[in-house]
Amino acid sequence: MKLLLLLPLFLFVNLSANCKEEKIKFGKIDKEDLEMTVYDKDTTAVALILYEYGDSEIEYNQTYGWRLVFSVHRRIKILKKEGVKYADFQIGLSKDGTHEEEVKGLKAITFNLENGKIQKDELGKKDVYLDDVNKYYQQETFSMPNVKVGSVIEVKYSIDCKAFFRNMRPWMFQHSIPTEYSEYLVKVPEYFKFRKFTLGFETYALFEEDTYPVSHVLTHKTRSGGDASVVQTEYSQSTLAFVNNRYHWIAENMPAFKKEAYISTEDNYIQQVQFELQSVQFPGDRLYSYSESWESINSNLIEDEDFGKIAFGNARILENETNTLLKGITDDQEKVEILYNHVRSNYKFTGRNSIYSKGLRRTESDKNGNVADINFLLSAYLRNAGFTVKPMVLSTRSNGVFLFPTVTSFNYVVLVAEINDKLLLLDAADKDCAINELPYQCLNGKGLIVGGTKPEWINLYDLGNANSQFVSTIQIAEDGKLSGSISIARMGYAAQAFRTEVGEFTNTDKYIEDFADRNLDWEIEEHEVNGIDNLSNRITQKISATINNKSIFAADKIYINPLVANQTDENPFKLDERKYPVDFGFKFKENEVVIFNLPEGYEIEELPGAFKVTLPNSKAAYLFSVQKVNDKQIQVFSNLSINDPVFYAEDYVSLKELFNHIIEKQSQQIILKKI
Repeated sequence: MKLLLLLPLFLFVNLSANCKEEKIKFGKIDKEDLEMTVYDKDTTAVALILYEYGDSEIEYNQTYGWRLVFSVHRRIKILKKEGVKYADFQIGLSKDGTHEEEVKGLKAITFNLENGKIQKDELGKKDVYLDDVNKYYQQETFSMPNVKVGSVIEVKYSIDCKAFFRNMRPWMFQHSIPTEYSEYLVKVPEYFKFRKFTLGFETYALFEEDTYPVSHVLTHKTRSGGDASVVQTEYSQSTLAFVNNRYHWIAENMPAFKKEAYISTEDNYIQQVQFELQSVQFPGDRLYSYSESWESINSNLIEDEDFGKIAFGNARILENETNTLLKGITDDQEKVEILYNHVRSNYKFTGRNSIYSKGLRRTESDKNGNVADINFLLSAYLRNAGFTVKPMVLSTRSNGVFLFPTVTSFNYVVLVAEINDKLLLLDAADKDCAINELPYQCLNGKGLIVGGTKPEWINLYDLGNANSQFVSTIQIAEDGKLSGSISIARMGYAAQAFRTEVGEFTNTDKYIEDFADRNLDWEIEEHEVNGIDNLSNRITQKISATINNKSIFAADKIYINPLVANQTDENPFKLDERKYPVDFGFKFKENEVVIFNLPEGYEIEELPGAFKVTLPNSKAAYLFSVQKVNDKQIQVFSNLSINDPVFYAEDYVSLKELFNHIIEKQSQQIILKKI
């Protein structure tokens, strides 16, 4: 995060609020709200926002100058014990060394109904904490007192944003709990030009946009005289007239945002409004432009002391070490692998995402750093080896998508190296990535390659795929028990995900122990995992076991689940309607082949029927078949292909139904009967 641009502090006027009356008064609560036990429109709701009002206004203070003030008033009903967490608050505040945003006028009350009477518990000043997160960010936190099921909590405060005019906060009309009423008002003098964006899929009860005249009397003070004469103070007045732009939204009965599997971040899709400052121009003054373009971002990053000056700057401090590491190596691909593994093995990623670095010397000395530190260090090694390397900035999945050109949208940086006339993607910070593979969290929209004469883009959804193959040979015993071998091969992002899973343990043996603990119905004789550490982009897993939870023996018949290692038991898609995309992040295939060897004295009574379905435009397909190979052998084949990383709202019903079919077919049993 970089210092935000500040505006000139002149034009001595005092802007009037010209606000509409708030719908409710702070501290006055209806007994009916405390008596409420369930929200009729959503009986699953753990809490309910009864009312919220937000106000963003650029005003003038004669002492401090122009400033942005953001005000909030919110009332929340706690319906279930899981909703108590909504009584914990965190308020983010920006700072830049000169200015610091400040919370003012904080008032907070918890209301409870005790023996038919309303009891109030007010938040004390000693229960409010202000902590530094980093040099650009603070956080004020507090938890409401005496909160329990049935409580109503009410909070009201303002944030004096000082000169951080570009920090007009987005207003969320939708949350993870339902909202009965949400209102937002924005007032901006005509000198400030903002661009507004709305996100989400719900509708507003009201939106109005208008202008209104503002007239202020200005008081001027002048002094005359001095030395031998008497100093005289004279006052004069003048009138300033200008226009305020007003934007007003009201949302009613807003449903909770239901988060489901395969979503990048809910912040991309929650109903909200955002503002971007484009320019400021006062009468008689020049235009101050704050709107960025991708061209200016590219140019500015190249010249930035904490970005381009490091990514493209002098790397001689690593020159001798580079030569030593690559001594006698002539193959370019091997050189890249050596330098990549050297950085991964000797420098620790702190876990912090940023596109700005502390510099090569400090990173080399500290032996750790954020993602920019680690990857810029790798860039220095590669450039010393003669390779052309450029950084690529992006926004991770949890950080959301960018709506307009702004450098603050980016929170991650990787490298694009040119090797043998081909582009190679590198991220030495993530220990689970293979070469030419980015972390799953980076598969979000587009990445901007910095360093050329004009911006260059890479579609991050085109980068990866996953392939998982499960092959089992199973002997069926006369009592119905299953035993045999299972081989699993994972490639691409399936391998990356598995590396991450195994990496949660101190070593592979600990993972194998945990696997056994989680699969108590399997009597595991052998279990080995290969390929975790060498980043070969292929991981294999081999298991020999007796499996006790995939078959039933009853009345001279054996009932067998057709899939052993990769059966889908639950549909990840449960909503009746999903308005936001299903974002897998990458294309993938899952194949399973099972060979069942029949026991002596048994024959096939029934096999599940074959099934094949392909979604429109071949976005996904599933094939399932169970075939008799001969009198002693059955082969099961299951193949799921997801051929598009993103499915939009119009595809949701068919995708959900596809997974319903998968679960249904995979649960149909093979039936053997005794001869």
